[in-house]
Amino acid sequence: MRISRKININVARTVENAVGKRDDFHFYVDELTSDDRMPTYAGEADEKYEFESMDEAFFEFIHRKIEGDGIYLRLILATGQATSNGALFTLECGREIKTFKTGDVEKVLLFDFADFGVKVQKGRVVLGTTIEEGCAHTPYFAEFGSDKGNEDFLSLDNPLNREIVTILWDMIFEDEQQIHR
Repeated sequence: MRISRKININVARTVENAVGKRDDFHFYVDELTSDDRMPTYAGEADEKYEFESMDEAFFEFIHRKIEGDGIYLRLILATGQATSNGALFTLECGREIKTFKTGDVEKVLLFDFADFGVKVQKGRVVLGTTIEEGCAHTPYFAEFGSDKGNEDFLSLDNPLNREIVTILWDMIFEDEQQIHR
């Protein structure tokens, strides 16, 4: 399965959709460094934004980061567990909680906790993930459907990842006037 598509993301609407009226939404937006690390986790953020609300200052902060080293928007929070006949994943996205079951355990990476989302930088959007216990808080990024990502974390041979990409497209809002397909 290969998924390739150019988009012009509407970051504000996408963040609002991902947040789903949650108080803890600051978790969904992370600034990035030039080497794709998340400096807020290491206490090295050069301009930490203290969230008050999704106000103009918040989106100005996001815009500055997009024009610099980029941001990572977590759109799906996931937990996984082994079952007697495969694996079960709980996917929290916006206001919804979905489950994904698979018996194809050879092609999935079983994890306790992960997130999936997109890196947005200067008009470029790529798939991203962080997997707890596998890559600490260093995200992996790759073009949608490319072979560049870590095979375990972003492979589209993984049935969970195919489901994740489908959900991501539902979570992302595009700027309608500037869609390129």
